[in-house]
Amino acid sequence: RCRVGINCGSVLVGNYGCDAKMDYTIIGDPVNLASRLEGLNKKYETTLLISEQVYQSDDVCSRFVCRLLGRVAVKGKTEVVEVYEVVGFASEVDPSEASAAELYTDAVRSFLSRDFSLALTSLAGYPRLEAAVSDLRTECQRYLQDPPPLSWDGVQVLQEKF
Repeated sequence: RCRVGINCGSVLVGNYGCDAKMDYTIIGDPVNLASRLEGLNKKYETTLLISEQVYQSDDVCSRFVCRLLGRVAVKGKTEVVEVYEVVGFASEVDPSEASAAELYTDAVRSFLSRDFSLALTSLAGYPRLEAAVSDLRTECQRYLQDPPPLSWDGVQVLQEKF
């Protein structure tokens, strides 16, 4: 199964090295984040993840149905990024799928604002059980029993590369 991570930003592209060994490559933090997003698909059992920078561009918001999966800080970085799954082209996605994506996004936003009960209510209406739903439900139930500290910001700090 093919997995893709997409990010945008300034990078260096070209031939690097010396006469004995020359490689055409791309270097920069945006590339590293795209690579981490690609791997993060394994955790969420998804195939196409994008960063918030990509999501916020005009073309993406108007042409695709996306769902917010959460806020993460990938291994080795302190920068926090919202991660979105691309569900499909807005013109081709079944209305029930678009509604499900919106429902899940609402659940994540409730979770991030510490309203774990509302997040669980939103998840109760989600049509499928999948890894992202199961993980979010477990986290909400855990925080209802044992609330996070006031400094909690909902960011998943990833300790491994996926």
